[in-house]
Amino acid sequence: MKGLSILIPEYNTDCQKLVSDLCQQQGLGRVDGWEVIVIDDGSPCPQATAPNKIIGQWPHCQYIELKTNIGRAAIRNLLASKARYDRLIFIDADMAIIDCHFIDRYLDCHSPVVYGGYKVMGHHPDNLRYLYERQAEPGHSAARRREHPDRDFHTSNYCIERQIATAYPLDTSYREYGYEDVAYGQCLCQAGISIEHIDNEVGFYDFEPNDHFINKTEEGLRTLYSHRHQLAGYSRIVRWGTFLQKAHVARPIAWLFDRLSACLRRHIATHPSLRLFGLYKLGYYLRLTVARQQP
Repeated sequence: MKGLSILIPEYNTDCQKLVSDLCQQQGLGRVDGWEVIVIDDGSPCPQATAPNKIIGQWPHCQYIELKTNIGRAAIRNLLASKARYDRLIFIDADMAIIDCHFIDRYLDCHSPVVYGGYKVMGHHPDNLRYLYERQAEPGHSAARRREHPDRDFHTSNYCIERQIATAYPLDTSYREYGYEDVAYGQCLCQAGISIEHIDNEVGFYDFEPNDHFINKTEEGLRTLYSHRHQLAGYSRIVRWGTFLQKAHVARPIAWLFDRLSACLRRHIATHPSLRLFGLYKLGYYLRLTVARQQP
């Protein structure tokens, strides 16, 4: 069926405005049919997601709540299985539509998989996530992303043919935060499916508190360690970890990190520093590596 399914995985996020803005996109008039499906992945905070319930009453829209969390990869696979139409657009619930031609740009691109990117919004100099994203922003342009199309793919904003999404689902072993999108870019590349990169950004404006972001980063590093063999060529931290192990300095660095980590974490949370944050991430990863090697 020729049409468009817009799929939004949601967790603890009010995405009512996002869906409303999508429903007003001019490009929807170009397709034979369209739908928006939002699935709440077992959010633990009903107050945060209560505004989303009205979405299910809007034309072309569904809102589904899961009782338990199934994970970042599995929720996207579930959304793809429920889609009615042949083209799918995935958007994270904490993103914002910043251009009235957002749908048009995806419809104008006929590649099987297209990633549109994201743009950092606002000004939050005391927020660690904001500073982290701002630092990475020069690499967000389509021109830069095309240099490594599989490595610079993210699941926050992309268009994909439904038959590809169902034939090549995301790896559900990536249940916790981090790297499921890197693994998916790798999967598509290995299957010979090209990823086109265009400038069709959504806005990223929802920056969690510093301590929450550090928690998420630690979770992501645990995910990275669990899948380090698969992601070795895609992660600078894994490469550094391997180098330091071969140089026989990983253990003393991890020992030092153990004694300084609490103080370092407090300092980063109250006085954000990307340089110290980078050292913290490496130390945390090395601690994981050394801990798993203990007899």
